[in-house]
Amino acid sequence: MIDNIQVGKTIARLRQNKNMTQQQLAAALSVSHQAVSKWETGAALPDVQTLVALTRLFGITIEQLLEGEVLEDRVEPPKPASPFDEPIQNIGNFVNNIVDSVGSIFRSDRKDAGDDGARDAEPVKPVQEGGEGESDGQEASEAQQEAEPFDVQTLLQMAPFMTKAAVDELLLENRDKLTPADIARFAPFASQECLEKLIQTNDEQLDWDALRKVAPFLKREMVDNLARAAAKGGRTVKRAVDQSGINTDELGRTMQDVGQKIGAGVEKALRKASKLGGEMMEEMSSAINDIVEGVKEKQSRAEALRRAACERALQDENWEWLADHVADIKDEELLREIAQKANSLGMHDWVLEHLNGYADTRTIDAAIEAGNWGWLGDHVWQFEDELQEKIARAAAKQENWQWLATYAEQISLENCADEIAIAAYKAEARVLATQIATHCASDAQREKLADVAVEAGDFDYFEQLVDILSPAYIGRVLVAAAQAGEWERVKRFAEHADADSIAKLMELAIAEGNFDAIDALDKYL
Repeated sequence: MIDNIQVGKTIARLRQNKNMTQQQLAAALSVSHQAVSKWETGAALPDVQTLVALTRLFGITIEQLLEGEVLEDRVEPPKPASPFDEPIQNIGNFVNNIVDSVGSIFRSDRKDAGDDGARDAEPVKPVQEGGEGESDGQEASEAQQEAEPFDVQTLLQMAPFMTKAAVDELLLENRDKLTPADIARFAPFASQECLEKLIQTNDEQLDWDALRKVAPFLKREMVDNLARAAAKGGRTVKRAVDQSGINTDELGRTMQDVGQKIGAGVEKALRKASKLGGEMMEEMSSAINDIVEGVKEKQSRAEALRRAACERALQDENWEWLADHVADIKDEELLREIAQKANSLGMHDWVLEHLNGYADTRTIDAAIEAGNWGWLGDHVWQFEDELQEKIARAAAKQENWQWLATYAEQISLENCADEIAIAAYKAEARVLATQIATHCASDAQREKLADVAVEAGDFDYFEQLVDILSPAYIGRVLVAAAQAGEWERVKRFAEHADADSIAKLMELAIAEGNFDAIDALDKYL
């Protein structure tokens, strides 16, 4: 099966190779940055349309993306052809067929139209403003070469670390020096408004490749306009694709706009383009399904071979080889076997390093059982809160108060602070109990510890806790003491009680005629 985590790591690597943030990749694919984050963490996979968009953006095949077989330095060119590459090439061929077929219709229709069509069919040479002909164009070119060069590559390297406003400013200042290919490279780092202005400056040079690369960063309406402009130049047509396939209404409007300029043949072009578009989407869907099935079969075979190799390495105790290949193992049962054997040999550090978080529970159990508290202290901060609490409970059970005194404030005790503090108190480790109650416990957990001290009649220890107990809780304890006739305790801690409790205590003192208590409480009313 497809490994979500491996696919996510591949997407993250490719994004970083292009110096893109998650937000920039999300903008390029018209998805939320949360979606990109889910892909990269393995929580979800992109849908089919997004997979195609990713392969185009990064210049790889779907097979490479799903299998994670992408070199660290890969940015654009895919690896040599494989059995899975042909369907993807077919997809590209169908896209090109739409352009070529419609373009050939345009060209044949222009030839029928006479001299005007013949002139349109000839390559258009850019003419510098203010001059005509080859001589003037050559002079303008020489003048441009003498001007100070605009360092596109340097700016491209700096763009990921600049604000969009700064990138926009530099690009617009040098708009006349940018080619459509340059604009496409800067697209992830510039604003939509800037890209529109740059493209308007270079619209005469617009071609299908440039439009395809820059389209994800533009508004839908702008892409429509650019496609129409490119079509008018005989270079491309706009393909508006929604979730259900080809939007023939959009394509029809594009063709109608072209027809106003080139005359006859528009209806024929529309019918052919629509037909080719439908066939292309069917072929694309079939090709992608074939790729996914092929990848699944290939991965299943690869995983079986990897398992066999790992089992042999485990049998031979070849830990060095296992360290290099354990990341490729997806079989939980095999991972468990490796962890158990490593733990049985006391290789807790190896398990933590090479199995990452997978075997933490088993590693901790083995370390606790072996009494390896030094190792636990060195690594406890790396574990999840639940595992930290498990270690703390184990330390309390073994009465390892010194270890808890050292690490209690560094780990999570959210769900067991009262349990451990009470155990420490009962074991006469009262300094530790107070430490945990002060720094790790909630109000409710502190009250549970205080209840134990009160039940034991240990008001000397209770006095150590009064500063971290709530006045309302102290008041309830004193009311209970007064009802039991223990007025000396009431007078001892009355200053820490809340006003309502003081009033209740005064009522009890008056009812008993205890004027000594009345005088003591009066100053706290």
